[in-house]
Amino acid sequence: MVPKTVKTPPLQDALLEPWHFIETGRPDVARVRLRRLVPDDRWSAQSAFLMGLTYHVEDRYGSALPWLERACTSPEVYPPAEHFRGWALYWLGRPDDALNAFARHLELTPTEGDSHFGLALIHLDAAHWDAAEHHLRRAMDLQQQRGDRQDGVAKAKARMAEVVELRDSDLEQAQQLLAEALALDGTMYEAGFKRARLLQQLGRSDEANAQHADAVTAREAARQ
Repeated sequence: MVPKTVKTPPLQDALLEPWHFIETGRPDVARVRLRRLVPDDRWSAQSAFLMGLTYHVEDRYGSALPWLERACTSPEVYPPAEHFRGWALYWLGRPDDALNAFARHLELTPTEGDSHFGLALIHLDAAHWDAAEHHLRRAMDLQQQRGDRQDGVAKAKARMAEVVELRDSDLEQAQQLLAEALALDGTMYEAGFKRARLLQQLGRSDEANAQHADAVTAREAARQ
C-alpha cells in the first residue's frame, strides 16, 4: 500500500545533466542524453518522468503522456509525474482523466497549489462555479505560503475573476481581482484585455483605454 503523502526524492545524480538541459530550454538534447543513459528495460520513474517532461515543455502532450504514464505506473513513486500527467491529459481534452491525475497528485503532495489550479480549470470548463472557487482559493493559499509562486497566485486570481463575473455578475469585483492579478504579474496580457472590457462595461472608459494600451504593450513584449 502506497502511503498517501510521499516526499519527492531528489533527482538521481545521473539525471542532473538531462534536467539541466530541460531547464535551459534544450529538451531535444536532454532526450539524447536520456537515451544514452538509460537502457530500454531500465527506465525508472524519474528517468521516464524526465523523458515525458522533454515533450511536455514543447507542448507535445501526446508524446509526453506515455512517458508520464510509465513513470506513474513504476514501482517507485515519484509524485511530480502525476501532476504533469494531469496537465497532459487536460490539454489533450481528457478532463475526467486529468481530474483523477490531479487528485492523485494531491494525495501524494497535498501542498501543491498548481494541482488545485488544474482542478479549478476543469471545473471552470464545466461551469461548476463553486467547485472552481474552492480549488482556486486553495491554489492561492498554498502558493502564497510558498512565497515564490506569485505568478501562480496571479493566474488563480485571474480565473477567480471569471467565477465572480459569470456566477455572480459582479463586474466590479471581477475587475478588481484582475487588477490584483496584473499587479502580481503584468505579463498576463489576456487578463489585461479582460479587465479593459469589464472597465468599459462599467462605464470607466479612460481606465479601460489605459488598461487596453497596457495589455497591447504586454502582448507585443511577449511576442518578441
